[in-house]
Amino acid sequence: MSSVALSLRPTGRFDVLRRLGEGGMGVVYEAYDRERRMRVALKTLRTLSAEAILRFKNEFRALQDLSHPNLCTLGELISLGRQWFFTMELVDGVDLLGWVRPPLSSLRLGRPELPPVDVARLRAALVDLAHGVSALHAAGVVHRDIKPPNILVESSGRVVLLDFGLAQSAARPGESDIRVVGTADYMAPEQASGRKVGPEADWYSV
Repeated sequence: MSSVALSLRPTGRFDVLRRLGEGGMGVVYEAYDRERRMRVALKTLRTLSAEAILRFKNEFRALQDLSHPNLCTLGELISLGRQWFFTMELVDGVDLLGWVRPPLSSLRLGRPELPPVDVARLRAALVDLAHGVSALHAAGVVHRDIKPPNILVESSGRVVLLDFGLAQSAARPGESDIRVVGTADYMAPEQASGRKVGPEADWYSV
């Protein structure tokens, strides 16, 4: 975390507060934006290859002009020396499975089965998720990696779909169709076989 914090501090704008998580492409941090006077999330790029930078830009552009309450809102794409990152809405929530199931500590000891699902919460969350996915598809974008860790639910019950690192245009799928990308447990058959995918693959994941 220190190397990223040091690369951002000279701008005088962002104070990196903590590390939120990481994926194959980069690391996400919570930061304070001095210019906007608010906390934001910063997604940084781990690898500076031409392909990685292109995918990073594509992820940002996929949602740059799209505003929907069930999609994570993006801010600015910034290049600072050899550091690429973009700002996005800081979503304070738990992942979908954590939202619809009680914490393990609240269960009786010795029970081997999974905790019960709160059906009312699950139904409401799936409705909001469907709204977000529909808005994404209406904008011509396929997510390609819808899974519980990429779906956060705030304490208010608001559902937010995030992590668009594998998103692509439905109209211009590009070269990535020949590679298998995504998460196996939630992947549509055509995606698992490396074929072209459309909105149907996202609905399979849902």
